[in-house]
Amino acid sequence: MDFDGLRSDIVQMLGGGRVKVNTCTFQNDMRNFQIKDDVLTLLIHLGYLGYDFETEEAFIPNKEISKEFENAINVSGWPEVMRVLKESENRTDALSKRS
Repeated sequence: MDFDGLRSDIVQMLGGGRVKVNTCTFQNDMRNFQIKDDVLTLLIHLGYLGYDFETEEAFIPNKEISKEFENAINVSGWPEVMRVLKESENRTDALSKRS
């Protein structure tokens, strides 16, 4: 699913960033999502995303979950997202080898 920029938010979090989330809109319904914040809030409730109450931002809490997001994206047909992630990984590897 790509609700109103959900895909770019996931990519941002996979890159170590955080995204603003309004958790107050979530209706505790795991089948009907109205906006991307509903999806992100459910992922927070399920423990796949961390949440900073002070900044109201979601983030991927660790590498294990990051890998699971990458696997899910790979299987769900977001090939352009996987391409960007691989390019980023290759650049990071190249820079670390220079050091």
